[in-house]
Amino acid sequence: MQDSEANKQSQNQEKAKLYKWRWVVLILFTLAVFMNSIPGEIYVPASSETQLIYSESETMITLAQTSYVIMHPILSIPCSQFIVKYGWAKATNIGVALTIGGSLIKLLVNQTGFFIIVIGQALIGAGKPFILNAQASMAQSWFYPESRTSIIIALNVLNLISNVVTLMIPGKWIFRTYDFEDTPESIEEGKELVNKLNLVCLYMVLTLIPCFFFLRSAAPTAPSALVQKEEKQGNIKKTIIKILSNHNFQCCLLAYSVYLGLVKCLVLILPYLIRPAGYGKGEVSIAGSIAMASAAISQSTLAAFIQKFKNVKTQLIKVLMAISTGSLGLFYFSLVNGNLIFIYFAIGLVGFFIMPIAPVLMDISCDVIFPISPSFAIGIMYIGSQLLLVIFTQGEAVLVGGANSTMARVTITLILDMGLQLLGLFLFSFIRISRGAVTQSTHAVAPTDTQESLVQGRSLFEKGQAFSSSYAGSSFFNVQSAIAFIGTTPTAPYTDLQKGSKFDAFTSEIAQWQNNDAQQQEQGQQQ
Repeated sequence: MQDSEANKQSQNQEKAKLYKWRWVVLILFTLAVFMNSIPGEIYVPASSETQLIYSESETMITLAQTSYVIMHPILSIPCSQFIVKYGWAKATNIGVALTIGGSLIKLLVNQTGFFIIVIGQALIGAGKPFILNAQASMAQSWFYPESRTSIIIALNVLNLISNVVTLMIPGKWIFRTYDFEDTPESIEEGKELVNKLNLVCLYMVLTLIPCFFFLRSAAPTAPSALVQKEEKQGNIKKTIIKILSNHNFQCCLLAYSVYLGLVKCLVLILPYLIRPAGYGKGEVSIAGSIAMASAAISQSTLAAFIQKFKNVKTQLIKVLMAISTGSLGLFYFSLVNGNLIFIYFAIGLVGFFIMPIAPVLMDISCDVIFPISPSFAIGIMYIGSQLLLVIFTQGEAVLVGGANSTMARVTITLILDMGLQLLGLFLFSFIRISRGAVTQSTHAVAPTDTQESLVQGRSLFEKGQAFSSSYAGSSFFNVQSAIAFIGTTPTAPYTDLQKGSKFDAFTSEIAQWQNNDAQQQEQGQQQ
């Protein structure tokens, strides 16, 4: 039997060459993600000491964190557009340059004032969207489509590990033996420690210099048709409207923003939450590190679990959301109890059950907006989470009472957080991804214009009707479920549901028509 055009394209795609240089690219890119993330929360464990050393207000000290965070939502869309137009490697190099520049500026803090740290943090934060928004584009430019999920998960894990390093450096190393006293000697010692902290950050980010010389936006030959068939349109307004009007993307965006914004908010206000239980910066560093480490472990283990039961993936995410709400309640009871081991255990559970939700939702969001560049999906997802992070952090820092927090205020704050988690679960429950049929509410592919199908006499898109691919019992975690293209016709490659059958099973109705036509042609030849 003559293979259909779809099968030929799938075979060609499977034979696409992968280059060894991809490992150099991947290592340098992951290093950029890691080093750019470290300065973000570097001043959290010693925030009380820093406030006293420089005689600054709580608002100014908080700006050292929020100035880093707020730059991502402000610049995310322009950065995504830059990635699409000029390539992810150039964007990453800009992010690296901003990271190094911001780290250099912070060395002037003792000659100028604490405001220079805020400026430096803002520059480093401005580099973040140039780097993080490029992760999906980097993955599909050098690796097979099915590798994207694993790479996104790995980068999320690495990001969490960097948060552990961030919390441990000041709390368990630089400021470990420092206790502030209102004397010139103590203040001078504190300033020297802050400068030492800034120097450590600078030395770490200088390891990114090789990125300027060795990163490449694309392999000599693309590993998949995904790269060639991404939309390269310049109308940013239409692109954003198209993405935000996608029902399933809306569900992913809202849930992702609430959960990721909330868990990072908890890390930032952790000193205030733990203070009424009688613990200080050392315990905060350990508790925050445990939360991030357990989150990194869970992203590796629970992601594999979700992949194994891919047909009920959305249901598993909902279960994780519900369990994470319960774990936050357990964390509250540990604070009331005051037992340090109990607190460490409870905060570890919070990180373990919340963070695996993030890469799953991010990967789905990349698929549901295709053929629009995934850098836009990741950029918008980060915008949502970072905006809510700033809102949650500023609001809850005031609500909990800051350095004067009490257990009563902690109770109110954590009840609010559990309510927000339930809100995220409620918003995600509206997602509609069909496993068995094509439905208008499932937009796995959002076309821009009416196009013609390869199947003669049939129109792929009719006016007012959107094309959407179905799962057909597969999932985005299936290694063969990445979307491929044939000419101008979007189709989805075959699943492994019918390996023993003579004709491959496809997830797209168009591909099913092609299989039927091929069957009819073979039957006609036999007759």
